[in-house]
Amino acid sequence: MAEVKKRGRPSQPGSGSQKGAQALERGIAVLNYLAQSGGSSSVSNIAENLSLPLSTTFRLLKVLEEADFVYQDAQLSWWHIGLQAFTVGSSYIHNRDVLSVAAPYMQRLMLLSGETANLAIRNGFEAVLIGQRECQSMVRMCAPLGSRLPLHASGAGKALLYSLDDEALMSLMMQAGLKNFTTHTLDNLNALKKDLQHARQQGFAQDSEEHVTGLNCLASAIFDSNNNAVAAISISGPSSRLTTERFTDLGELVRDTARDISLALGQRH
Repeated sequence: MAEVKKRGRPSQPGSGSQKGAQALERGIAVLNYLAQSGGSSSVSNIAENLSLPLSTTFRLLKVLEEADFVYQDAQLSWWHIGLQAFTVGSSYIHNRDVLSVAAPYMQRLMLLSGETANLAIRNGFEAVLIGQRECQSMVRMCAPLGSRLPLHASGAGKALLYSLDDEALMSLMMQAGLKNFTTHTLDNLNALKKDLQHARQQGFAQDSEEHVTGLNCLASAIFDSNNNAVAAISISGPSSRLTTERFTDLGELVRDTARDISLALGQRH
C-alpha cells in the first residue's frame, strides 16, 4: 500500500522542546523581574522591561498563576509573587538550615566513628547527598555532593523510608520500583518492609553491600519540629573495616547523633 503523506510545512526536529525551553526561560525571567520590582508589577511594565509582546507576557502570567507562582490584584490588576514561590524558597532555606545545624554533629560523628559522615534528603524517589565529612583513612567512601541514592538500597534512603506507614511505603515503592544493584539488594517488598520495621525498632537502618559491593552504610532519620523525617545522617565505609560485627555499636552512635540533630531542630517528643 502506498504511503499517504500529508502536505504542509515539514516538522522541525526538536522544535517543541526548544519552544518549551524558551517558555520556561521567559517564565523564570518574569519571576525574577517581579522579585526585583519588590514583588509586584503591571503586565505592561513586565512586557516592556523584558522586551516581550504584551500577549505573550499575559499568557506566561496566566500559566504561572495556575501553578500559584503569581496572582493578580483584582483592584489594580497588578501581578504579584504567589505562595508557591514562597513554598519553593522555603524548602531551599529549610534544607540549608538542616545542613547548617547538622554540620558540627557530622564532624563529631566522623571523628568518633572513623568513617565518612553523610547528610541526605529525599527528592522524589531518591535520596540526595547534600553534606559530607570525609574521614582521614587512606581507603574511604567519597561521593560528590548531589549524588543520588536509591531509597530501598542505601542506608540513607532506608532511613528516610522507615518512618512511613505501610500504605505510603507501598505507594512510593510501586512508583519507584525495587531495582537490583547487587546480590544483597532487597528487591522484594515484603523483605524490605521487614528490614524497615527492624530499622525503626533499633533506630537506624543498615546497608550491607546492598547498593555497592564492598561498601557498608549505617543511617538514621532526622526529624523536624513537626516530627517529619526531613533528612538522614549516615556513615559509610569499606565492608572490610565497617564490618557487620560493628553495626550495633556504630549504628547506635549514628542513632544518637540523629537524635541530637533532631532536638537541635526542635523535635518534640
